[in-house]
Amino acid sequence: MDVLRHSASREGHELMLTSREFELLEYLLRHQGRVVSREMLARDVWNETGRFTPLDNVIDVHIAHLRQKLDEPFGKKLLHTVRGVGFVLREET
Repeated sequence: MDVLRHSASREGHELMLTSREFELLEYLLRHQGRVVSREMLARDVWNETGRFTPLDNVIDVHIAHLRQKLDEPFGKKLLHTVRGVGFVLREET
């Protein structure tokens, strides 16, 4: 990931990410190996402190789009869902 160029790649292939997907991937990379909750994403990526409007569906849609671009073309999955808890970016074991 190149934050200055606002670009990301995997195995030499550039990932065509929207601004929000890029922010989401950057956040997940900064917390790599740790589970991040939807509440953390709402607060730190969407800047929603009060959670007056539920963002769970919006977050899930962005995670699904990011997963399509980050994982589907490749053999190893990096973005995992931890049911009832959140998401984690790590290599499959």
